[in-house]
Amino acid sequence: MQHFDSDFVSEVIQRLERIPADAVPKWGELRRDSLVEHLVWTLLHSMGRSKRVPFFGNWFTVHLVGPIFLTGIVPIPKNLKMPKALAAQGVVPREPGGIDTLRSLMTEYIALVQADELKPAPHPAFGDIGVDGWDFLHVRHFEHHFRQFGV
Repeated sequence: MQHFDSDFVSEVIQRLERIPADAVPKWGELRRDSLVEHLVWTLLHSMGRSKRVPFFGNWFTVHLVGPIFLTGIVPIPKNLKMPKALAAQGVVPREPGGIDTLRSLMTEYIALVQADELKPAPHPAFGDIGVDGWDFLHVRHFEHHFRQFGV
């Protein structure tokens, strides 16, 4: 199983750089720049640094859906949308930044994990998934978007 480590960071950057700026994804509305901003937001959220996304999960998402996603049994669905209640609150799952921002943030994330200093935020639907849960979820999430762009 792939882990969120320095080899993964290198691979992510190489794959992102292979996506043409004007590439049209196989599904969804993201383009390369908005994909990078989305990945920046996801990392910032997991580090507790994004605009706070309120928990919208419940017993079902914490105890059934989350564990299914975190074991890799079910792929991340295509065209997954922000819950309407969060969208109505103005939550946009993107933060400004380019590939260099993402690289720096990923490197910082790894350093915090290795120093045992990362206190991850809860996942908005799955609750407290800890460092290991975020490791697995980030890798799956990035891979989901790379499939979206065929890289």
